Amino acid sequence: MDRWSSPAPSASTTDAGRSRNRRWAAWCWHLLALCAGLAGIGCAVALPFAPVWAERTEVHWSGESTTALFAPYRPAEFTASVPCPALRGAPDRPTTVLSTVPEGSTRDGLVLTTRDGEPHLVLGQREVPLPAGTCGLRIESGADGTAVRTGGAPPILLPEVPAPEIFAFRTDLDPAAGVSVTARPYSWFDTAPTRGKSDLAVTAVVLAAASLLLLAAHGPRAPAAAPRWRSGLRLPVDLAVAGVLALWLLIGPNTEDDGFAMMTVRNYEVDGYIGNYYRWFNAAEAPFTLVQHLMRAVAEEGPAVLRAPSVVAGLLTWLLLSRGIVAPLCRGNRAAVPLAAVFFLACWLPFGLGIRPEPAVALGLTATVAALFKADRSAVPAGWLGLAAASAGLTVAVTPTGIAALVAVAAFAPRVVRLLARPGAVPLPLAVPARLAALGCLGCLGLVAMFADSTWTGVRRATHLHEAFGPSLGWYQELNRYASLLSTGPWGSASKRLAVFLVLVAVLLAAACALRRLHCAPEMHWAPEMHWAPEMPGGTGIPGLPPLLGSVVGVFAVLVVVPSKWTHHFGALAGVGPALLAVVVVLLARVGALERARREARLLGMVGGLAAAGAAALAFRGPNAWPFPGELGLPWADTPVRPLDSPPLWLAIGALAGLGTWAAVRRRGGPGWTAMPGAVLGSAALAGVLVLLGSFLTARDDRVSAADCGLADAVEVLPLGAALHPVPGSAAEADGFTPTDVPLEPAPPTASAAVEAVRATPHAWASTAPGTGSLSTPWFALPPVPDGQVVALRVAGRPGDGTALRVEFAAGDRTLGTRELRDPPPAALPYDDPRRGRPAPARAEWRVFTLDAPPPGADRLRLRAEDRSTAADGRLAVSGPVLREVVPLHRVLAGSGPTLVDWPLSFHFPCHRAYPRVGGGTAASPRALITPAAGEDSMAYDPTMGGVFAGVPALAERYEVPSRLRGAPGAVWGHLLLASYGDLARDAYATRVHRERIGGAAGDPPYPFGG
Repeated sequence: MDRWSSPAPSASTTDAGRSRNRRWAAWCWHLLALCAGLAGIGCAVALPFAPVWAERTEVHWSGESTTALFAPYRPAEFTASVPCPALRGAPDRPTTVLSTVPEGSTRDGLVLTTRDGEPHLVLGQREVPLPAGTCGLRIESGADGTAVRTGGAPPILLPEVPAPEIFAFRTDLDPAAGVSVTARPYSWFDTAPTRGKSDLAVTAVVLAAASLLLLAAHGPRAPAAAPRWRSGLRLPVDLAVAGVLALWLLIGPNTEDDGFAMMTVRNYEVDGYIGNYYRWFNAAEAPFTLVQHLMRAVAEEGPAVLRAPSVVAGLLTWLLLSRGIVAPLCRGNRAAVPLAAVFFLACWLPFGLGIRPEPAVALGLTATVAALFKADRSAVPAGWLGLAAASAGLTVAVTPTGIAALVAVAAFAPRVVRLLARPGAVPLPLAVPARLAALGCLGCLGLVAMFADSTWTGVRRATHLHEAFGPSLGWYQELNRYASLLSTGPWGSASKRLAVFLVLVAVLLAAACALRRLHCAPEMHWAPEMHWAPEMPGGTGIPGLPPLLGSVVGVFAVLVVVPSKWTHHFGALAGVGPALLAVVVVLLARVGALERARREARLLGMVGGLAAAGAAALAFRGPNAWPFPGELGLPWADTPVRPLDSPPLWLAIGALAGLGTWAAVRRRGGPGWTAMPGAVLGSAALAGVLVLLGSFLTARDDRVSAADCGLADAVEVLPLGAALHPVPGSAAEADGFTPTDVPLEPAPPTASAAVEAVRATPHAWASTAPGTGSLSTPWFALPPVPDGQVVALRVAGRPGDGTALRVEFAAGDRTLGTRELRDPPPAALPYDDPRRGRPAPARAEWRVFTLDAPPPGADRLRLRAEDRSTAADGRLAVSGPVLREVVPLHRVLAGSGPTLVDWPLSFHFPCHRAYPRVGGGTAASPRALITPAAGEDSMAYDPTMGGVFAGVPALAERYEVPSRLRGAPGAVWGHLLLASYGDLARDAYATRVHRERIGGAAGDPPYPFGG
């Protein structure tokens, strides 16, 4: 039997076979990674051009005059048809046959009129001569211009005249006259992915996941990482940070843009894309819509839930920066993590809470940097490089500031190149392309997030509109951002200044240390039991400083080229900025212990201490100002944060820290000079956190924050109840006062849906400025005031400062008492008001004073006014008293129809759902408007900003209903206006939608601004 058996293989033969099999397997896995990576990149790159379903909306009108708010104002295609009988049958008087703009408007619309029986056509402020005897008219506009057809005559071609702007369809003719319009709005963004495009996106994601697994499983291997140093303070610090973030979720203010961002998400169900609800023609935010799509899951929730994702992002950012950046870079220093927590809160609290995208950018950037640091310490570096690539790509998809993640990757380029070129199981000519392809596939996840729901054409058109309307500022205008940061409003609050200025000081100190190579320490052995670093002949043992510094500088560099210059973009620093601050403070402490760096330590201590003190003082020179209603009752809302705005205070803190540290460590050597900037930076950050938390805890305003529906519950509306009439036989005694009129306001609601304007009382008087005089009004009968009503009057001017206004109550001939009427103290004064604490300047506008709880038994009242001021603005005017209802705002909104809440306030109306829909190239006409205290000066109504509701001020008369913020008489919360469109119906047109399959690079042409 033995002679027929094969000889047993030798051990060397078996090992050689296994080695050969492993090599072949490695080749196969790398080829698979190369193919998967290239295929994933191809799918992602093809996504913007993949076919989509375009939804085309057609607007049809024929009948009564109506509002028609188009967004954009010009349609892509326009056809107007006027039959011959309509022209011939027009009255002899001047008659509007068809107009697409408000009467008297200077907008580029279509106006067809007849005068003396002859038609006259104006297109875009250009009169078009019509042939004599024109009977019947057809106007067609499209991408090639406009053609006017008049019966059998040759068409009048106007190649440079685009379609007319449309805000209304107006006609003086009978609806049966046959005048009609068909218009198709632009549909750049009204697209939905086809099955093929969805498959491309899914394939790209699957291939990216496969690439990550291949990188982790078959990438190059590295030596085992050094043992990790752990701090016993980590868990308590984590809990403290989480607790502060949770508290801030409940008490923190809103950002300037929370309402705007909320409406872009809430309106998605109507228009099918993330559009700019208020402006830019409702252009898409493409391609930077990743966060908004994620927010759709909570879009209908209240403020706390809407802001919860930002808090989750903040907590994840903290965990990443504390474990992935600060701990590995500052090994051996027990104070590093608690110090990083203080810096993190100082940077995150002013910028991180809300529904803007900056918290996501901070998270993505921090994750990218942490993954790149981890790749240098991990046994599977390629896997961490893959995570960094995916994080960077997704961060870019959040907002333009997210490009800073790519700059961070560039800052780590030497390390990345070294890791990619590390030898492995296959030759480098195959290994390096395979690794690059896999990393590229993971980075292209950003393209998938950008273009899964948008197209190449959509992004181009959105960019065109954003650049046309602005803000689109150049890199050389970056100083505008810092000018806003140094302003005295919410853009330049002390806490926002502090976060930015501290990071800038850290950048300067880190750059100085890096240039002198003080961060290097070859072969350092850390002793965790030591508070300060041991003897370090070569450096300080933080070789990761340069790439971290480059990542922070990258944020500032990207902000230079970002076209908008708002201060909230600094929120992108909330992750890597605090990490750099903590690392710099630890680095300075170690530099102070270097024998070879005594001169550098003195310079860093003196210059750094001065810079940190100046930065802290300049930051706290700003007010503790926040958007309404966050400023209500807030300490330092209109003053510097005193005494923290004093440079000597911070210099003293730095000097005491330096002396104390020197005295504590003088025998064994240690930081003395370099303790000064570290102490000032840490103390300023801690003070900033305490100021924020303390001020909002002490000034918490439950009127708004604790109300289920925000301002809708906190505001009381004062509609007209009934006028009070003079007692028979009583007359006014006026010297220097003359009768005047009070403003129109809506009448009490009736069964009719139309808004009727009335004057609350016919009795009103005004002094003749700059003369002087006195007034004693008639006695007005005062009936018993029922529950839910108050006595009120209107006043213009400011009682006081040379004028006086009193109300006198009586029962029959017996006087019961007198009250002096003055404006309540304002909730906040202008920061630069030189008259600190004095009343605000005189106000000329009419406003409502309420007289709560008249004296018991009073059956009449009269007003006594005196004007002793000769100033030009010393006028005083007063109306007769009336009874007004006191109605919660939410009850008024429930019966008002579509109500447009302007963007500065919309976040504080979480229960409001009856907002005007915007979609399909049109916007519904609102019946009521809620505006901030500044009034209607808003981009939503401004055509120069692409305001979606720009037609409302021109088409509607707006009448304010008096209102007040309950319990805050000195605060002007905003205004409630009811809109009356007169003879125009609201949105009396029909729409029809059909779908068309187009390529991602196809679609409607650009908007013709120059027409």
